[in-house]
Amino acid sequence: MRNITYLLTFVLVMTNAPMVFSQQSELKLSLKDALQKAEENNRQINKAKEKGKAAKAEYRQTNSVFLPNLNLSHTAITTNDPLAAFGFKLKQEITTQADFNPVLLNDPDRIENYNTKIEVQQPIINIDGLYGRKAANAKMQAVDYTTERTINFTKFEVKKAYYQLELAHEAVNVIGKSLETAKSALQLTKDNLEQGYVKEADLLSAKVRVLELKNQLADAKNAQMQAGELLAYILGLDIRTEIVTTEKLDQKPSLLQAINKDQDEGIRSDIMAYKKSLEARENMLKSEKMRFLPRLNAFGAYEWNDSQLLGTSANNYLIGASLSWDIFKGYKNVGKVQKARAELKIAELDLADYQSKSSMEIQAAKRNLKVAFDRIEMSKLAKDQAEEAYRIRTNRYKQGMEKTTDVLQSESMAMMKNLDYINSLYQYHVAVSHLELLLEKELQ
Repeated sequence: MRNITYLLTFVLVMTNAPMVFSQQSELKLSLKDALQKAEENNRQINKAKEKGKAAKAEYRQTNSVFLPNLNLSHTAITTNDPLAAFGFKLKQEITTQADFNPVLLNDPDRIENYNTKIEVQQPIINIDGLYGRKAANAKMQAVDYTTERTINFTKFEVKKAYYQLELAHEAVNVIGKSLETAKSALQLTKDNLEQGYVKEADLLSAKVRVLELKNQLADAKNAQMQAGELLAYILGLDIRTEIVTTEKLDQKPSLLQAINKDQDEGIRSDIMAYKKSLEARENMLKSEKMRFLPRLNAFGAYEWNDSQLLGTSANNYLIGASLSWDIFKGYKNVGKVQKARAELKIAELDLADYQSKSSMEIQAAKRNLKVAFDRIEMSKLAKDQAEEAYRIRTNRYKQGMEKTTDVLQSESMAMMKNLDYINSLYQYHVAVSHLELLLEKELQ
């Protein structure tokens, strides 16, 4: 009886298991909602923001060019070193005439000293540090522009993945309708075969078409799942989340007048990042050159000495200024200047090359957008014609005036033109999004 109970329990668990493990959360998203989620959750965007924080922290370190260094220390020492022992007595202000006895000077008793000290170092003139600070500031701004570009590029990837998911959904619908039509044609062929209107080969062709469409539908559903997982990944969501798009590809697009206008590329975040990097290199070169100039720094200290821990029986202070000048360091500074000059030249070439490449990409994107727009009308016309041809052939086939192979071929052509049409809509939306990325400007 116990074994039967276990067996029934096992059967119930295994029966319900697919339902448990196949559960997925469904999320309906508009494109605007998807873009918002990406900006909040996308890992690349969050990494870029953290890099911005790191660059800002690096810039804050350059405050040391103006602000003082402050150090507080407490040191405990015990020694019988003749020089140190006499010096500590002086610091503790306990020196007596007897301490000048040569015997005590040469072989003193062990002495303990507890020193509490506050030290201050204040930069006054460090010109190389000033230019280094300017370079760090330019680098921080470059990272901020790079973060902005990362956000814009991620938005493009979201739009592309969003429309790709909708394209996959539409493809499943088109192929699914074709499959239902093919099944109806198969049943009609069977009926005609029984009445002697068609041959066995016609029935075989109809069956093959149904199998082909079943395979295509399976591939389309797989592509739909992959597109959904890709969009969920970009949005920073669990890839098992089933995303349902609410914006359709069949929205009527309008040809953009903006594609014929010249656009200012200088304000693009990625180009501004290059320019700020170039500015940082310029300031680094100046900083390396300023290493040949002297530096002026002030310093000061106040200390307490005592024979007891944390004691303050004796105190003294020290104030001064230091003028230092590295006249020659074995060509080290010269080499740094040469390296900085070469890196500046590389940055200039990188900027010029990137701007030229960007202009080329924009012109290509404008042409692609125009082609994508024109293709919509052509593919829609082809779709309508293919559907009408299939409708006519189907009616004639029912009257025994068309061959089965011709009807199947017409149905296949109608499905292909439907897929071409929705693909042209997808390509158009992607072309618009790509041009928006290159211009960093909303065109619709």
